[in-house]
Amino acid sequence: EFSHFFNSASKKVERLLGASILSDLLVDDMLYYTDKQSKRDASTAAQKSQHSLVSAQVSFEYPKWTNGRHVTSIDWSTHHRGEVMLASYHMPLSTNSSNGSTAVTSIAPNSTPSSSLLPRSRAEMTNADGLSIIWNLTMPSRPEHIFTCGSPVLNAKFHPTEASLVVGACYSGQVVVWDVRNGRLPVQRSSLNLLGGSITSGVGGHIHPVVGMEVLDGGSGFVTAASDGTVNFWSLANLMEPAETLIVPGVNLTSLAIAPECQSLLVGDERGSIYGIVSSSTSGGRSSSSRRTVRKLKDATADAQQQQTNDFNHYGPVSGISTKLISKSDSDGISLSRGFARGAKGLVLTCGVDWTTKLWAPAYTDKPLLNFLSHSYDYMCDVQWSPAHPSVFATASSNGTLAMWNLAASIDEPVTGLDGVPIEKESSTSSDQFRSINKIKWSNDGRRLAAASSDTVHVLGMSEELWKPKGDEEARLMSNLKGRGLLNEE
Repeated sequence: EFSHFFNSASKKVERLLGASILSDLLVDDMLYYTDKQSKRDASTAAQKSQHSLVSAQVSFEYPKWTNGRHVTSIDWSTHHRGEVMLASYHMPLSTNSSNGSTAVTSIAPNSTPSSSLLPRSRAEMTNADGLSIIWNLTMPSRPEHIFTCGSPVLNAKFHPTEASLVVGACYSGQVVVWDVRNGRLPVQRSSLNLLGGSITSGVGGHIHPVVGMEVLDGGSGFVTAASDGTVNFWSLANLMEPAETLIVPGVNLTSLAIAPECQSLLVGDERGSIYGIVSSSTSGGRSSSSRRTVRKLKDATADAQQQQTNDFNHYGPVSGISTKLISKSDSDGISLSRGFARGAKGLVLTCGVDWTTKLWAPAYTDKPLLNFLSHSYDYMCDVQWSPAHPSVFATASSNGTLAMWNLAASIDEPVTGLDGVPIEKESSTSSDQFRSINKIKWSNDGRRLAAASSDTVHVLGMSEELWKPKGDEEARLMSNLKGRGLLNEE
């Protein structure tokens, strides 16, 4: 009882003491930086201040639990004024588990509260293949909640309407739900089809790693995609089996995104191809699988050689797909074509290990409009549209740098310059090498960007130029594309 009281009381005090950190991330007036060697290293801070578009940087890590792991996804809560974020982690590199294939077997009740930093035993901490952590921006070195399960967590998201729930998708193919009120273990889990039955039946859900997860229609359900090409639609009321199953035939999927204005899906595979999954219903309601169609985005006018050599897709796995977040006030005036929004709101970004980021307009054409090439020839690990600025997006590179683009200003060069924004220097080398950035995620107001390198989540405060639009950016963006002859709206 005393341990629980002390843990709760000390967190309240630490949140108050960390108010200045939160202020730094919200206001462009100070620079704050933390890293493994020093919480406030003057030389590093001086280096960071050279990037005028980044006003602050704070690092979140807890090596006791996260050492040796890699961040697999990041999400921001809509319930806590943008102060709370969620990170999921793969299993430790030194684990004895076989390829992380262990199924999730244990569920709540659990005597250890998720708010406790102490494990019940050392085995709980070192043998927990799956890990998700809720961070409060005011506490960079101390998690708010810690969740575990028996399989590596590849994706995790806050429930959009239930503030206490967190949904996770695992390497085993299972979907789990945690509740901050009910201990460290999941309170729900999907069953595992250990018999390896027909995937078209949907019984037991996925049987392969879940590579993507998105929320449907304001929290009415969610959709997951597995590496074997299976796409499942779920209801939190029943995780025993999916409400609907769809197969993208003959592909191994690597990524998933949803177009919120119409609930159409986009998936990428390991060969670099992009597929659209379009429902005949645009109301966002759940429809039967027979009413959903799958089409590969490819140029129908291309000759046979171009189709064979994959000239219009990525060369290698698609590592990220990003669609635009559309507010309710903007959704009424949207017109749809071919299952996607017309205009700037329907633009889609993809990135891959072929050094490129591609811009698509699936409402108009099935071939990419633009290719953005990494000048350093490094893998592109993730890409994200800004939720606040209609023409701004960010990319994450395996060379450890971020690039910020404003397509209303230029479609040729990022606003951060060709060198980008370096995030975390490799501590094991003396050269100017930086840790690869695994994932990135904008906060809901676009004022902060979370970037993960290894087991550390770095939160960057963005300058006003990147989150405060002037009002004409969409028109300027479309004008730039039309002026180059890249888009014909007729």
